[in-house]
Amino acid sequence: MQFQLNEEQLMIRDMIRKFAEEQLAPTATERDEKEKPALEQMKAFGQLGVLGMTIPEEYGGEPLDDIADAIVIEECSRVDASFGVFVAVHTGLCATCLVEHGTEEQKKKYLTKLATGEMLGAYSLSEAGAGSDPSALRCKAEKKGDKYYLTGEKTWVTNGAIADVYILIAKTDPDAERGKGITAFIVEKTFPGFTVGKKEEKLGIRSSDTVTLVLENCEVPAENVVWEEGKGLQVAFAALDRSRIGIAAQAVGIAQGAYEFALKYAQERE
Repeated sequence: MQFQLNEEQLMIRDMIRKFAEEQLAPTATERDEKEKPALEQMKAFGQLGVLGMTIPEEYGGEPLDDIADAIVIEECSRVDASFGVFVAVHTGLCATCLVEHGTEEQKKKYLTKLATGEMLGAYSLSEAGAGSDPSALRCKAEKKGDKYYLTGEKTWVTNGAIADVYILIAKTDPDAERGKGITAFIVEKTFPGFTVGKKEEKLGIRSSDTVTLVLENCEVPAENVVWEEGKGLQVAFAALDRSRIGIAAQAVGIAQGAYEFALKYAQERE
C-alpha cells in the first residue's frame, strides 16, 4: 500500500493551502464571531474549479480522487472549519447525490451550476423527531398532477440559509411501513412555499449556517424526484456514507490547525 501522496495530490494540497492561508485565514476569526458565511471566498473557490471535484467533466466538473477530495477539505478546515464543512456538504452530499442518482436532465441543469458555484448546494434529511432515525420522517410530499406539494419542517440543515438548491428527503406514502415510501427531491430556494426558518446558535463552526427549513405546500416539479419515488432512504444513506470521509477530513484539518497554533504559541511565549 502506498502512503505517500502522488504528484497531483501534492499540487492540490499546495494550491488549497495557499488559498486557505491567503483568503480564509485573515477573516476566519471575525467571520466565526459574527456568524458570517464566507460568500466571497466561496465564489473565489468556485473559480478555482474545486467545487466541481466530485462532478464529471461532461457536466463542468474537475473530478479528483477520494484522497484529493479529503485533502481539499482538510486544508480548508486547517484554518477555517466552517469553510471545510461548507465544501463537504456542497460537494459530498448535494452534488454527489445527483452524480450517482440524478437523471441526465437533472445533471445538465444542476451539476453545471454546482461545479462553478453559480448555485450553492445543501442536503436536508433530519427532522426534530427524526435525526438518528430518518425512517421516522414526518415531512410529507403529496403528488397532484405533475407536481409534488411538500409540507413540514427540516432541521439542522448545513448551508441552509445560503444554498440555492437542496437534496431534500420527504415521505410520499404515509401508509407505507416504517422506512418505506420515502423519496428524495431537488428543491430550489425559489420554489413557492419554501422559506428558511430558525438559525441555530452554536458553540463553534459559526461561519457555517445551520437552519430549519419550512415547507408549506412547497411546489416541486415531478421531474425533480431523485432516482425514483420510494428510493429516498437509499439516496440519503449513499450520500451519508460518502460524506463521512469529508467530515473526518474536516476533523483532521481542525486538529492540524490546533496543533500548529499551540506549537507557535509555545515557541513564542515568554
